[in-house]
Amino acid sequence: PHAPPPPATLLKSSLMPPRDLCYVIHSMLRPLQSLDAYTDDYYHWGFQDRRQRNFLMLGPEKLPNPVWKEVKVMARKAEENYRTTVEERSKVWSEEQKALGHVVKTNVKRPRALLSTPVLSTKQQPSKNEVNGGEYEGEEQTQRVSLWKARVAIHRGYDAYLNLVELRRLLQSGAGGGGGEMEEDLARDVKDNLDALHSSLGITLNREEGGAGVKVDSMVLSSTLSLPKGRILCARLMEGGILPHPSACEILAAVVGNVFRSSYQDGGSAMAMAEDRLLRALMGLVQTVQPSLQPRNVFVCLDVVMAIGKEEAAKKKGGMKMILTNNRVRMEFLHSVLSRGNMICGGSGGEIESVWRSKEQEFMIMLSTAMT
Repeated sequence: PHAPPPPATLLKSSLMPPRDLCYVIHSMLRPLQSLDAYTDDYYHWGFQDRRQRNFLMLGPEKLPNPVWKEVKVMARKAEENYRTTVEERSKVWSEEQKALGHVVKTNVKRPRALLSTPVLSTKQQPSKNEVNGGEYEGEEQTQRVSLWKARVAIHRGYDAYLNLVELRRLLQSGAGGGGGEMEEDLARDVKDNLDALHSSLGITLNREEGGAGVKVDSMVLSSTLSLPKGRILCARLMEGGILPHPSACEILAAVVGNVFRSSYQDGGSAMAMAEDRLLRALMGLVQTVQPSLQPRNVFVCLDVVMAIGKEEAAKKKGGMKMILTNNRVRMEFLHSVLSRGNMICGGSGGEIESVWRSKEQEFMIMLSTAMT
């Protein structure tokens, strides 16, 4: 990829002039010449990085580091200039050769699904009276708007997640060691992407003095977790340690409530696989010793599960047995919560231990009653 382009004087052919032949070769080799190899070959280098970390590949392979924003702007500008030049040259050629049609090549950097994406409607949602009145179009419009809201939130969350992964690698490479304006620029980018990530999960940070800290909007979080891609996003944030620990602890109970309230589907469906991955990521958060959960997080998490069990029992749907049957990952998660809670609160003594013992006993009574 870093080899110099071949000179036109060395290219000879009996069918094409050297200039045209050189243009064809340069066009074929152009995808290999990149100013930002980390972004252009993101999936390849991510696969190589996982192989190295899992000891599946012998011998170190130097992975490219991310580039600065200025280089990204230069690469984007060069791509736009190249496409403009090609389109102008194609237009001139079609006029000279009296071509009847002109075919624009597809932009390979834009997913095919986005080429025909309709514009998101900004029409106001219908009132409850219209929906309850039997107007099918109003109900369909409400569902469509809710779906697009979830998609937009997940898209913003993934953008922020990928940007934070790139910034972390840039900082680990020592690029921010220059100090001064460089460090301020990186810190500003990290803060902006964290804010975007928090907003996609319904998390609000109160940075004022005496504030309540982290607040969670359950409606926004439920909208994001309503799709399999949203649950995978939340799992990846916790697996990679991208989401700050206080924020992860604060949304733990809300995520558990959303997952346990949803009916478990077939094990081969996308929603079921996303749920299993999310619960395993939450298990990693619960079992982490440093930094650790606070007793309050364990209490709230257990209260949410017991409240869902009581709701299911009131509906005569089996109670705790209904939300745990045929789902091993859910049972493993609850086992990790009970084990970790016993480690955090069991030997602390005082009021915290007494509260934990009472909640643990209540949960075990509900579980044994449901299984009999």
